[in-house]
Amino acid sequence: MAPSPQLAGPGLRRIFNETQLLHCLIVLLGLFNLSLCLYEDQVGKFDWRQNYVGKVKFASFDTGSSAAKFHKIIVATEENVLAALNIRTGHILWRKVFEKGCAGRIRALSNVAEGKLITVSGRVPALVRYWNLALGHIVKEWTLADQNPDRIEDVKWYIKDGTLHHILPIYNSGVEVTSYDSKTGEKLKFRKVSAPFVSPETECVLADSNFVCLKQDSNSAILFNINIFEPNAQPKSITINTIFGAGAQGPHQLSLVAGNLPAVSISADNNRRKRLLLFEGDPVVVPRDIDGHNGVYVANLDNKKVILESSYNNGATTITATELAISEPQPEKIGYWMHNALYKPSIVATDCTYQSMKARTCRYLMSSEDHSISLLQQKVIWTREEALASIVAVEIVELPISEQDRAIEMEFDLKERDVLGMLVRRLTSQANQMRSFVQTLLGLEPQQSSQRADLVRDKFGLHKMIVAVTSTGKLFGIETRRGEIIWQQRVPNIRGFSQDSDKMILYVQRGSRHFPHPPQCALLAADKVTGNGVLFFFNPINGQALGAGRTELGYRPKQSMLLHASTDTFLRSIVILDEHEQAHVYPESASALVTSLGRNTYIFTVDKTTGQLAGYSLAFSTQQNLVTNKVWELYLSPKTQQITHVVSKSPLERVHSQGRVLSDRSVLYKYINPNLVAIATQGTSGAHKNTLTLYLLDVVSGTMVFSIVHKRIRGPVHIVHSENWLVYSYYNEKSRRTELASLELYEGKYQSTSTVFSSLAGTKLPLVERQAFIFPASIESMQETITEKGITSKHVLVALANGGVLELPWMLLDPRRPVNPEMREEGVIPYMPEIPIHMDGIINYNQSIHRVAGIHTSPSGLESTCLVFVRGLDLFYTRVSPSKTFDVLKEDFDYYLIVIVLAALVISSYASKKFASQKLQKQAWK
Repeated sequence: MAPSPQLAGPGLRRIFNETQLLHCLIVLLGLFNLSLCLYEDQVGKFDWRQNYVGKVKFASFDTGSSAAKFHKIIVATEENVLAALNIRTGHILWRKVFEKGCAGRIRALSNVAEGKLITVSGRVPALVRYWNLALGHIVKEWTLADQNPDRIEDVKWYIKDGTLHHILPIYNSGVEVTSYDSKTGEKLKFRKVSAPFVSPETECVLADSNFVCLKQDSNSAILFNINIFEPNAQPKSITINTIFGAGAQGPHQLSLVAGNLPAVSISADNNRRKRLLLFEGDPVVVPRDIDGHNGVYVANLDNKKVILESSYNNGATTITATELAISEPQPEKIGYWMHNALYKPSIVATDCTYQSMKARTCRYLMSSEDHSISLLQQKVIWTREEALASIVAVEIVELPISEQDRAIEMEFDLKERDVLGMLVRRLTSQANQMRSFVQTLLGLEPQQSSQRADLVRDKFGLHKMIVAVTSTGKLFGIETRRGEIIWQQRVPNIRGFSQDSDKMILYVQRGSRHFPHPPQCALLAADKVTGNGVLFFFNPINGQALGAGRTELGYRPKQSMLLHASTDTFLRSIVILDEHEQAHVYPESASALVTSLGRNTYIFTVDKTTGQLAGYSLAFSTQQNLVTNKVWELYLSPKTQQITHVVSKSPLERVHSQGRVLSDRSVLYKYINPNLVAIATQGTSGAHKNTLTLYLLDVVSGTMVFSIVHKRIRGPVHIVHSENWLVYSYYNEKSRRTELASLELYEGKYQSTSTVFSSLAGTKLPLVERQAFIFPASIESMQETITEKGITSKHVLVALANGGVLELPWMLLDPRRPVNPEMREEGVIPYMPEIPIHMDGIINYNQSIHRVAGIHTSPSGLESTCLVFVRGLDLFYTRVSPSKTFDVLKEDFDYYLIVIVLAALVISSYASKKFASQKLQKQAWK
């Protein structure tokens, strides 16, 4: 009997629904598996990433958890980063990167309490965030709009017991204090404290509840303070002579002292002396001078007020504790050798535990002038080199050859004609090689060498040394295989060429290919005090100073260049133009070489402040003196346009093809001018619209090759200049999107010269192909790939704001892409305004890189492979192959199959040879 439809219907529908659900789960699991296995076999094989937080601004120990393994250190940095560090290893547990610039600047950080943390960041409006320290999640967030946005830099913040206090000084009047509930943003109280001493000339800090200001003029200096939370509080004053005594010379500086007690420091005598004032009721002057170079931390240890001084002398860091009641130094047991890890250290946070009344264990978080941070507990627990978050110059240098190869090169480099001596040297070399082989077989340690066994050049030139220069004047040598820091060198008291820029220049004067001459690099920077130029010569492989090491130039460099020719020791000279347009050469022994090349040597300068560009020639130089002759001059008025970018071609670039074959088999020759420089300016038009102007300038003759103006455009602008093309990005205000524009320059179908290009030959202006594209993401940096011979296709590496680095083929940016699809050309795809972002083009897959400041590319020994180093808040290194690895066998290449095929072919050839000979023999007998 058939089942009743009323009974069978629900059961069938339930089975059908369960089957649908099962199918959906299978499809979802399949998608998850695909996403997990993407790039899984390549992760970390040829690339690495290192995360940093930057210079520490605020710090606090979180030891509230009962388990020691959950203890952490909370840090807020100058790079707008909030992070939690593992207290045992220093590794980052979690990290939050805020907005760039003033919008994400962390202005206040509360002490850690009950697993919660409060931060204040930004300008107008300010963001108040309430954090969960275990996971780094935001619990609550609210905004606070300041009523006086022009005075935002004068605002002070104070967080205590879950209440946020907003302190705004009013000039010649007082201080307005507004209290808020830090969790909800509810306004609790408003008060105004009379403080008529506050003025634009006073320097003020907030020490707990005390508002302290320093007012000084040419005759006197007075310190004022007032308790802003005490009702009917009256200002108190104290003269600097009372603090230091008679004879203290200004100018004086006021600064807040770190610690858990309210204190400020006042310096005198050019920061050689400073004294402390503690605020507990009336200000108390500590009657003892402190060295201005020492770091100071005020703490309450074991119910005693203690001053901790940290100093650095002869490679050792010492922390001295002074009890205020005794005023006699009592050194802590923390004097030890620091192998130059901390330079001019200061304590930013402490954590002390008490086992008994007399036993105390303290941990110190130290920050140095070169941004490195260390955790100290009777010894160095760990160190983080946070200076690597502010790299300003990079070069990738080849590693030297091995000891055995050196011995062979020395043998063949000798010019002796003695046969017996050459025989003895050959036998000695063979004996040394045999001894090394036997020691390797027996597992014995070979003789000690000054060179690490793994720091040698490989067959394909993929293992190299990254030389990085940081804004703090610290140099690092990082090997490319694992990202290990091989050496570090500190050049004290140097900075960028201006107060507003950290730019320094790194030159590779001699590589590692010229044994026995050591490789040599030169760093050009400015002195912190005088602003004059400084040259530092060093070995990029081991970091040791070469020759005189640091050289004071005695003048301010205006422009510099690395000479294309080298001396008899394969050393390329550096030519520096000073502010008085006088040329200098380093080393000085190369003056004769520079003079001989003077007719073909040109140098140009760009002054962004005045908008003046000029070109100079060294043609009139003599053996006794280098003479610079101004050849051309150009003026771009800074009132209407400000020079922002000056981009030239890479000196490592090689052009493989001189022309481009068209569909009719004719050749369109490239305009390859090595002296062409792209100059970008930004300004406003007559209608108060932002404009971007791009100039292509020949810096030898001063000829303006091409110029273009974009209206309603603003930055950020990024430019890539290579071969005969140019790519630059900008933000279109009208369409509210990021765009990419490309230019390509051609001489035409007839080449002006096929041998040597000359900027002075008066060639006609090139033909310019141009096109613009829509890019669906914000760009932080761009750079082109570069290979040894220039045969490989060019790709453009684009650093995205979301943390990815996109490898973009030049084919997509080709300005010759036809708008009409019917006009086909070989190797050119039809024009589409949008450039898609393919996820398989992200070379760092899921390893996000924040705050990318630059991308550096370098050729390897393989023509197909380019080495890529990305710097910023994080560091990332990898290899890319724009045209695939056409000169390397694939990883899954079947070696067994090819061996079997070759063996079969050899056997069959011999067999066929034998059969052929037998056949010929039979035919001969017929």
